[in-house]
Amino acid sequence: MPRLTPAGLGVAVAATAATLALASCGPAPIETGGIPQGEYVLVGMDGGTVPLRNVTLSLAGTQITGRGPCNSFSTQNSATLPALQLSPIASTRMYCKDAPLEGRFFSVLQSATSMEYSGGVLKVKSPETWLILERGHRADEVQVSAVEAARGTQ
Repeated sequence: MPRLTPAGLGVAVAATAATLALASCGPAPIETGGIPQGEYVLVGMDGGTVPLRNVTLSLAGTQITGRGPCNSFSTQNSATLPALQLSPIASTRMYCKDAPLEGRFFSVLQSATSMEYSGGVLKVKSPETWLILERGHRADEVQVSAVEAARGTQ
């Protein structure tokens, strides 16, 4: 068996440490209670479609955050997913033309009791209706690649 020199031992220790550090940086769990974590965009509410993709909901453990057409919001879930028991929703207090849609979204979300995820669709159930969300981002936040950005300036 070959012997390591002090320099070789240092390299081996550094390589092992780097490997362990990379292993600990692995992705966070992608599901909690069968609900994939991440960002969703509202596509349906009250049995109809939503006119614009301008309301988001992000799940990260017990934290639920997002942006409506007018305001950002956050709340905590004290139940274990897929059940919901949300703290009062905190939001900024800006007004815009889509405030009625946003207010309805906040009302339904605040009263929600559970979530279900199936076929790429997240359904947030309240006693009166469902919020229907898909994976994605707001329409005005779509990422543009560097090539597309460069082409747009020519």
